[in-house]
Amino acid sequence: MKKILSIALFLPFVFVDAQQSLNINNITGSQSVFESVASGTGAPLKYEDIQGSPYQSPLFQKASVGEKYGNIDVRYNAYTDDIEFLNNGKTEVLPKQDDFTRIEVLSSKQAFVYFKSSTEPKGYLTEIAKGKNSAYKKEKVTFKDATVASNGYQTGKPAMFIKQDPIYYLKTASGNMNKVSSLKKITELFPEKEKEYNTYIKSNNLKFNDADIAKLVAFINQ
Repeated sequence: MKKILSIALFLPFVFVDAQQSLNINNITGSQSVFESVASGTGAPLKYEDIQGSPYQSPLFQKASVGEKYGNIDVRYNAYTDDIEFLNNGKTEVLPKQDDFTRIEVLSSKQAFVYFKSSTEPKGYLTEIAKGKNSAYKKEKVTFKDATVASNGYQTGKPAMFIKQDPIYYLKTASGNMNKVSSLKKITELFPEKEKEYNTYIKSNNLKFNDADIAKLVAFINQ
């Protein structure tokens, strides 16, 4: 049975009854989520006062965390690159450690995988396809501060979160992680069967999107 994850700040690791919970100490600083952004125009702005959203989805979803923990309410903050989860009604940040490198949403089977490499890519990536060759995408949200009108003929602009275009990666069976910007870039990683894979793309009218990348990788993995 999977255990339920909870946070106990400023406490050492304490294992309790196997059917209850695991307490995690304050590994990465305050685990609380402060939903605000530093602004050059004055006091920090609350998320609710900023246009757009820093979240892939603002709703918490039930997920498994690592191999031991289940039924955790999580959501991905693409601005801070954090997995947030609910702990007794309070929003906390999941520590970035080996036990928690894979988070899988139970309903959709969507998985977030944490890469702690010092080189690109790093942070949480969404798994698009898995197998001996696997595909991922990096989602990112940036913050643009509010601007004030310089004269009566201009209007100011509110602060906003801006969703960036995702960046895609293909991890080959050899373990190499490759940034890819098209289906052709994927097939070029397999020169011995590139012609066959390009024929599959053309005959199935595949596009460079999550669903079709998954189809192509599944075909490559056969």
